[in-house]
Amino acid sequence: MRLLTALIFLVAAALPGAALAEGHLVIVGGGLKAENAAVYRAFLDARPEGAPGIVIIPAASGEASASAEAVRDALVKHGASAADIAIAQIAMKDDPGTRTVDESRWARNVESEEELARLENAGAIWFTGGDQSRITGLLLTKDGEDTPYLSAIRARYAEGAVIGGTSAGAAIMSGAMITQGDSMGALLPGDSGEDVGLARGLHFLRSNLIDQHFGERARLGRLAVALIRLKKALPIGLGIDENTGLVVAPGQRSATILGAGYVTVLNAAQATASSGEHARITGLVVGLAGNGDEIDLDDGSVKPAWYRKDTKGREYFERAVPPAGGMAVPGTMLADVIGEALMDNSGADEVVRYSFSGDLGVAYRFGQAESSRAAWGRDEAGKAAYSISGVRFDIEPISVSIQPIEDQ
Repeated sequence: MRLLTALIFLVAAALPGAALAEGHLVIVGGGLKAENAAVYRAFLDARPEGAPGIVIIPAASGEASASAEAVRDALVKHGASAADIAIAQIAMKDDPGTRTVDESRWARNVESEEELARLENAGAIWFTGGDQSRITGLLLTKDGEDTPYLSAIRARYAEGAVIGGTSAGAAIMSGAMITQGDSMGALLPGDSGEDVGLARGLHFLRSNLIDQHFGERARLGRLAVALIRLKKALPIGLGIDENTGLVVAPGQRSATILGAGYVTVLNAAQATASSGEHARITGLVVGLAGNGDEIDLDDGSVKPAWYRKDTKGREYFERAVPPAGGMAVPGTMLADVIGEALMDNSGADEVVRYSFSGDLGVAYRFGQAESSRAAWGRDEAGKAAYSISGVRFDIEPISVSIQPIEDQ
């Protein structure tokens, strides 16, 4: 409890105000494919004029050299010059694929003048995936202060450099960082799965909590519990699907979605949780943003891309088929539940979905409110998606009794 209280305090305490030249953030939910031109080009194009240099930081990876080289190859494929790319020798684990280099020795380089020099004129900095705790373990001191290397990154960001990252490189972006857990373990601690873990992140994104691999690993319940435990220090969570980027504009008032999946927006500003180990959470508000949509990071509302049409009163026979889940168990598609079942065809006031493990489970209740909005459409590439905002959302623990169906 003392650790969590300290974390909430650190998150709530704002960092010194960023300069007006502050750069973009490109935050990817993991599984970024080399052919995802939209995300890679957004990262490259966000470099400030006169600063083409790119530094790749493989600190999170257990295969530091290999993962950094894969990022370098993808960036070159999408227009970067190989001469502008440097791979930082900052890592914690030895890469078993390299025989002549022991990457675990790179841990001491957070104070290296040579490594700091790589950052001096960088216009873009990229964190690879892996284990997010390795990044924070390297770039924060034991007292939680910035190492010289992290201070240099912050200086570049304040001067307009873009910071990007995928998977673990996304998790570190928040002031608080989700380190572990799954939805059922978070909602039913001690009875199923792995409970959610929280630690200090790097606080590049100031007002929102990031979760990644979101739909693919069914992390809606996990994110809800994390927001509740942070006691509104970070009231709005952003769950990013794989191969999907959240591009945060300078000033951090808005963000645009690029890529194949969704960003789930979960607002816990007015949420409450009952006491007890298996808490009932009420007052959440959920939305979805797809490719081209824009999120207001202050209030969590979603502005649809220009090509989407309001779903109200319409019947769509072509379903939007999202690539991911987002519910308590994989395979239950959040866009189907709150898009098609609630906002689109049925006109229902509420839809409920259940997940359970053994004799315990949860009911996810979604309902329309005055602020609820939904739009649907296909972009120029033919990809279909919903844009949804303002849907009320409650989570209720339930008991489960399984009985055979009697013969009819």
